[in-house]
Amino acid sequence: MKTSKQGFTLVELMVVAIIVAILAAVAIPLMTANKNRAIATEAEAGCGTIRTALRIYYAEHNRYPDYGTSVSATNLPGIGATDLDGTYFDTPCYTFRSDATTFDITANGNNSDAPKETQAAGITIVLDEEGNWTRTGV
Repeated sequence: MKTSKQGFTLVELMVVAIIVAILAAVAIPLMTANKNRAIATEAEAGCGTIRTALRIYYAEHNRYPDYGTSVSATNLPGIGATDLDGTYFDTPCYTFRSDATTFDITANGNNSDAPKETQAAGITIVLDEEGNWTRTGV
């Protein structure tokens, strides 16, 4: 009786390993960038909360609060001490600067004390009164 052994040759296995390595080399940087954008979404939500509070202030007083230098978001009426706490960004990350007609809000991940603050480091989001977003580190 003749028995035949079937299987993959070493060359075939090496070709498959090389293909998988090439795919991983392409996919990993893309996934990392997507992760950073997802983390930045939390900062954008926090900036949106501050923008809403600033717009409410504007609606009530017909001007934005006058803070010529960057101040903590908790100085704004309507924002509590823990309202902006999240997984990657927390209250100390958010600052804003405003005068009677303009404002800009900054979420700086380097200032985070949130549970996963190391993943937010290097990510900065800025929002102005016209709705323009500036993102760095994303």
